[in-house]
Amino acid sequence: MRKVKKRKLSYKKTLRLLITLLIIVIVLINKNNLITLYQSKKTGYNFNTINVFHELGIYDDIKKEAYSTTLENIIVTEYYNPNYLTNYLDINYQEDKDFYENINKLITLGYTSKEINDIYKKLNHESIKILIDNDYLKDISNILDLSYFHEDNLKRYLTYNKEKKLNYENLITYVNANLDYKYYTNVIDIENPEDTSVIVNKYHKLASSFVPSDLETISDKCSRGVNRKMRHIAKVAFEEMCEAAKKDGITIYSGSAYRSYDYQLGLYNRYVAAYGFDEAETFSARAGYSEHQTGLATDILNARIDYISASDAEYTWLINNSYKYGFHLRYPKGKENITGYMYEEWHFRYLGTKIATELHNLDITYDEYVARNSNLK
Repeated sequence: MRKVKKRKLSYKKTLRLLITLLIIVIVLINKNNLITLYQSKKTGYNFNTINVFHELGIYDDIKKEAYSTTLENIIVTEYYNPNYLTNYLDINYQEDKDFYENINKLITLGYTSKEINDIYKKLNHESIKILIDNDYLKDISNILDLSYFHEDNLKRYLTYNKEKKLNYENLITYVNANLDYKYYTNVIDIENPEDTSVIVNKYHKLASSFVPSDLETISDKCSRGVNRKMRHIAKVAFEEMCEAAKKDGITIYSGSAYRSYDYQLGLYNRYVAAYGFDEAETFSARAGYSEHQTGLATDILNARIDYISASDAEYTWLINNSYKYGFHLRYPKGKENITGYMYEEWHFRYLGTKIATELHNLDITYDEYVARNSNLK
């Protein structure tokens, strides 16, 4: 009887022990769940994500950082890369089917979290793909902040950047100015030839039939030579500048102002015959591409009836004062790669006092100015 009783007691004890162990396990499980739940509430991540953090051994790092929707979503996908953990924390989540794949590629290319946020803020889906298919573009955030950045030109910016390695402002400016194209290619036919801000260069062409409607002859006191006409607004401004110069003891004349399409054609052909094609291209415009046809430009003479040079007092006076009357040195020294022409100390263009003053203060060419102001063409 004793042995039977002992067996019964042993069975009961075993049962109690099992029940106790089960209770302990349940309590421990619940305790872990409670801890996970607490951690979820504290960090903002869902329950399952917290468990993933623990499995990966990164919870202690994550709990110190602000909640990231991007991390929450990517960590349970095939795209999660532990090397990019800190990047995910700072990248703003986007509803984009290629988001995870794209941000990994952008990080691999070298883009920072801030740059990726700027990219998604400023560029459309197709542009992001274009960016991914190219090398890292330095200063991308600064580029996207430029008022004259044009998303449609993104491919051109990237291609030109590989060739030239310019600072970001010049990169965007030069492409906008079409300098990534060869001269006289991708030409734009000018639609507003009588606008005083019209841009005429090796990419913008005037119609052969265009003749300004308000040409007037410059007074004898302020002009010499045969091409003595300018548009009314430019003629009046030039005569005012001429008189102001005289008061300062400076004598200037307009030596060659308006030229018709046919006149420019003949002049260009004579230069090609005399100097050869390549050299003529550096100082003479082809017909239709000359500012002289606008009636807003003139080549200026000094008191000796020679075209002014940088050593002349007349040149110094003009550099310091011409903008006050709306004129601008159109082809300055050191900007030949932008204007497409050699340094011409004598060639001044009327643009109005507002633009001429801005150009004077910024010390840039009109080509650059137009490239940075999309309202001008």
